[in-house]
Amino acid sequence: MGRKHDSTKTDFSSFMCVILMLTGALVTIMIANIVIISANPDNIRISSIMGMTEFSDGNEAKQPNYVDVHRDRMDLYFDKGARKEVVYLSDLEVKGNALEIFLSEAYAKRDTEYIVMLIRPLAANTSRRLMRLITTYGSDANGIDLGMELFDSEQEIFFADGMVAEKDE
Repeated sequence: MGRKHDSTKTDFSSFMCVILMLTGALVTIMIANIVIISANPDNIRISSIMGMTEFSDGNEAKQPNYVDVHRDRMDLYFDKGARKEVVYLSDLEVKGNALEIFLSEAYAKRDTEYIVMLIRPLAANTSRRLMRLITTYGSDANGIDLGMELFDSEQEIFFADGMVAEKDE
């Protein structure tokens, strides 16, 4: 008999070099992006808050109404920030509270206005319940449009006309 010939062995060394180079390039790009983002945290923009982006016209079709959601309360900004009311969770048990009034006004103007929830740290439970309430509010299938943004605990709210929301002490 002759020598046994093994035809199943294939040389993948050149292919492995290509794979290693691609992996190295992707890791380098990923590390560069992480360094850029961590070095410039001020470059992160929230696009639904008007006046903070290069799209200063904002949403042309609908105007936002803001609900600042905290763990123990909600700050409701009526009339695009012109009037503020604080609703504590214990106040929600009373019929005709400020949140009901806010939602009924937003529902009546749902073709021209929508609600943006500004969610603060530790407000996950409150925001989930509020989101469920807003999306199911009303008698028909055309409910209130809703947007959400995550906010830091000390972050200020800027409105379209340049007003800054008043801070609670």
